[in-house]
Amino acid sequence: MARSQTKTTDSSYQVSAADRTNSMAIWSLVLAIVSIGGIGSILGMVLGVKAHRRVRQTGERGRGLAIAAVIIGVVTLFVSIAYWAYLGTHFNVAPGHGGGFG
Repeated sequence: MARSQTKTTDSSYQVSAADRTNSMAIWSLVLAIVSIGGIGSILGMVLGVKAHRRVRQTGERGRGLAIAAVIIGVVTLFVSIAYWAYLGTHFNVAPGHGGGFG
């Protein structure tokens, strides 16, 4: 016996664009915080800018997340650059120094 399928049109189950948080804004913040060697920072900043534009167009929530992602992305990028510069100057990591035995 097959059951008839009916769609519920109850307005309490419908989610409007203003009630949703933009997923790109969430991911931009996650990538900006979890910066792996600076790559996550750059991706977080790029996604943050794109998410900010999309939030403005669609009316979704997440404007603050997108702005925070860009700011945190810039900070973590500078921290990553400083980290790599520190490693380069203190551990003699330069081209031509293969680190092999010989």
